[in-house]
Amino acid sequence: MPRAIGANCRLLMIPEATYGTAPAGDWMRLPFLSCDLGAEQPLLDADVIGVGSSRDPAAPFLDTVTVQGQAVVPVDLVNIGHWLRLLLGPPTTTGTSPNLIHSFGSGAAALPSNSIEIGYPDVPNYDLCTGVRADTLEIDFSPTGPATATFGLMGQGSTRGASSSGGTPTSAAYTAFNKAQGAISRNGSALAQVTGARLTYANGMEMVRTIRADRKVEGVDPGIARATGQITARFADTTLLTQAQDNAPAEFAFSYTIDANRSLTFTLHDVYLALAKTPVEGPGGVEASFEFRAAFNATATRMMTAVLKNQQAAAGYA
Repeated sequence: MPRAIGANCRLLMIPEATYGTAPAGDWMRLPFLSCDLGAEQPLLDADVIGVGSSRDPAAPFLDTVTVQGQAVVPVDLVNIGHWLRLLLGPPTTTGTSPNLIHSFGSGAAALPSNSIEIGYPDVPNYDLCTGVRADTLEIDFSPTGPATATFGLMGQGSTRGASSSGGTPTSAAYTAFNKAQGAISRNGSALAQVTGARLTYANGMEMVRTIRADRKVEGVDPGIARATGQITARFADTTLLTQAQDNAPAEFAFSYTIDANRSLTFTLHDVYLALAKTPVEGPGGVEASFEFRAAFNATATRMMTAVLKNQQAAAGYA
């Protein structure tokens, strides 16, 4: 009897026209590293007295269905745009093929939802999650290794079946970014001596629980968006210390670049730094870790802009 193994699993995704309803058609097959999105329905104790002839409990009951989890995906040239659309909304696309520029902005009033299917063909079993929205994004920057992104997801419902809903899935060409292609800039100039950084974006999603016969949540609504993180740098100058002491904002950009027409850049337009210590922890180099928070910028009319340059047609992220 075959057993499910991760190497054979598949992740399919498609935008929804109606929230919580999986569309028919050919879905997109996306690369991923891990995914624990799925439904959970906890058992609650029924502390009823006088049911039996002893102190043993009455039968428990099932509570509300919760669909949530995380997807860890490679930061690649085309497929990452589908995840950014889910997180930030459809982009504004400019340029001419094959050199297209997709600009995603934070703070959208409404966000899209997708259906996501996790397939276990060895069993076979297919977990179809509907009404899925992206709540969080976390990306780490370091000098070496593969570039990956972690998306926190929340959905409305989940059903399992023995066949896939994905039709004949389509796949885009896979070109991955890596951390050696990363760069961080401050006010348009390269920020030197950085040994690591972390960028976290959150939509502040809230599950709306109402009284329903199917025990599903009513939906997932966005709240206040936040962009936070940390920059760790060797203590070689006082640029970041001075900014923190002055409580003055600066524009920071976190990017991966293959060439002039293939890149991904996250720009935080107004970044405030927390004051950090410069601890001496032995004879080695001295490092300082600065926590940061981003805020709305009136000129950019947003807090964060993600720009993806690739050959993907505008309709691909509509």
